[in-house]
Amino acid sequence: MTGNKGCADLFSVSLKHSEKRVMKKLRLKISVSTNIGHIRTNNEDNFYADGKKLTDGISDDFSTVYEEEITDTAVFAVCDGMGGESCGEVASAAAVKVLGKYRDLINGAENLKEQGSTVDAYAKAASRYINEKVAEAGGERGGTTLTLACIRDRIITMYYLGDSRIYLLRDGVLTRLTRDHTVAYDMIDSSVLTEEEAEVSPDRHKLTMYLGIDEDTDGVRAGFAGSYTLTEGDRYLMCTDGLNEMCSTEEIKSVLAAADRNTARSLVESALENGGRDNVTCLVIEVVSK
Repeated sequence: MTGNKGCADLFSVSLKHSEKRVMKKLRLKISVSTNIGHIRTNNEDNFYADGKKLTDGISDDFSTVYEEEITDTAVFAVCDGMGGESCGEVASAAAVKVLGKYRDLINGAENLKEQGSTVDAYAKAASRYINEKVAEAGGERGGTTLTLACIRDRIITMYYLGDSRIYLLRDGVLTRLTRDHTVAYDMIDSSVLTEEEAEVSPDRHKLTMYLGIDEDTDGVRAGFAGSYTLTEGDRYLMCTDGLNEMCSTEEIKSVLAAADRNTARSLVESALENGGRDNVTCLVIEVVSK
């Protein structure tokens, strides 16, 4: 995990600011949407919405939106399973199940370093469990990407493995917070490809890190996507590549900026309208006034 100089102390900075002024009461509007797409025969995506039971299993077409107070802690995640047949479904479901057990440990961390270590411990445990469940299902290999958002004391901190992405729309500017764990993006570091070339390279689908990547889980490490104070108007998007493969950055920005009642559903519909060649799942966290 890489650090962020602006967030050396994850929690105390926010608390110091809150002592100086009365913070505006804010709420979180959470929208979640998933769809099988037009080509796939099963939905291998999954999500975690702070432990809430939003649906009985993952359906081919599901969407919901709700609001909640910004409480002490919350955890959200989106997973994109892979492995063929039912192995992708098994892997993403396993990742979500293990996350439920690690939720309190992750948000109970005293600082950013400890939280990152706990996320890595979760990633290793999830990888082991995924490998077990895939083997039980008769598969040879399976795994899942992960985007993870942890909220504590009005600070949101995010992590990821694989090529599922996290975006932040703030003050009209859309920023991608993740960097794909793929062979194509490694080739950017070697100056073999530009970022624009990597976005269309066949190697953009070859993952270099994900949950369940290897039976030896010691090398499983989460990427760090940043840590921010929740601010009114912020919109954080967590999505599988079924969205960004179908929609341009400008299209994603346009839908996020429109602030529809169910923003996640609007994003999924955009992906479907553009071809829907893969499962697509979006989870949007919007910070709104009380």
